[in-house]
Amino acid sequence: MKTVVIGAGVVGLATAYELLKAGHDVVVIERDEYGQGPSFGNAAVVTGVLSFPVPAPGTIGVAVKSFLRKDQAISIHPVPSARFAAFLLRMANATRKSNFALGTAAQDLLTVDVFGDFDEYLDEGLTFEHHESGMLHVFESRAALDSAMKAFDDFPALRERVEVVNGRDELMAIDPGLAPQFTHGYLAPTDRQVEPMSLMRALVSAIETRGGQVLENTKVLDFIQLDGTVNAVVTTAGVYDADHVVIAAGVASRGLSAKLGFVPPLYSGGGYSIDVKFADKRLQPRTSVMTDKSHIAVTPLDWGLRASSGMIIGQPEPTVNEARIAKLKRDLAALYPEIPLDNVEPGWAGLRPMSADGVPLIGQIPGTTNAYLATGHAMLGLTYAPSTAKLIRKLIAGEGTPAHSLLSPNRFRILT
Repeated sequence: MKTVVIGAGVVGLATAYELLKAGHDVVVIERDEYGQGPSFGNAAVVTGVLSFPVPAPGTIGVAVKSFLRKDQAISIHPVPSARFAAFLLRMANATRKSNFALGTAAQDLLTVDVFGDFDEYLDEGLTFEHHESGMLHVFESRAALDSAMKAFDDFPALRERVEVVNGRDELMAIDPGLAPQFTHGYLAPTDRQVEPMSLMRALVSAIETRGGQVLENTKVLDFIQLDGTVNAVVTTAGVYDADHVVIAAGVASRGLSAKLGFVPPLYSGGGYSIDVKFADKRLQPRTSVMTDKSHIAVTPLDWGLRASSGMIIGQPEPTVNEARIAKLKRDLAALYPEIPLDNVEPGWAGLRPMSADGVPLIGQIPGTTNAYLATGHAMLGLTYAPSTAKLIRKLIAGEGTPAHSLLSPNRFRILT
């Protein structure tokens, strides 16, 4: 079977690798260079806990405040479009308690096997930077911790994956470098750190070793289709016949899917990060850390750490706002006062694909017989890449289950 995968971020590359293992003849088409989209600068965390979609109860209030204060964790960049207005209405509806629970159940279909999926990569000989140091969520009071733990009340399976950290002494035992105002937390002990570019290099090498192709700087122009079946993909490098097509192009998946008659409610969610390089390993965080008030994520890596933040819904371009980067540096210094900030790489920004309900779009494109979407992962593309790839492989083979309809693009068909 000839399969064309469009998009060479971590999701597209993982999908290509999985399909090659299943016997497909795979070509990956990337309009830029592989790994240069939002996969490049993400938080470098693989989590088994954060199955909660971005549109959680209370999210809309935080986003609305962003019109007055630009330092909110979730903010909205207005887009003058009826489709974007409909997108925001659908997102608001997704924050209702019942819909949030449904979205969490949908995402946990992908979450439950993430560590086994990455172990499989290691067993198969893929070499990439990988640590098993857990993730710590920190708070400045017991009341703040108790409030955060309420999110787990309706999700006992997720609650079992975390351990409450009671008091400053217990927190210091986990990570002594934390600033003194942080006194409580909860730990996800099985969470991991994966440097995304190293993983994508490993996937490209494995794809090429197995006979697949990764075509960079190649733009998809159109599809050749008949009666809902895509027969070929037309690109700037030629025409590629296809028995199956997988669109895993992040935010650009929206326009590509539109060429096949389905416009998914998918917009960008801007995020940004900084890399801080230093040699003294004693100063490194002991785990990945997420904060309550400043809403930043910090991950230790071989060369230092990465700090990231932001979900700017509708951001049009992957530009770095210097004021936001300056705040990120201040928040990092407030979290880890001893970490040197004299060797900070220029700020990075990326546009993550955000669906209207915050849940990934994985499945057959409505109106087609052999084209699939694999996008909408928001901040969890790295975490969900292997499980998304396995699901696409199952769906192509006709092995999907009724539960997978929770992730299907079909749930938005009425909006097209």
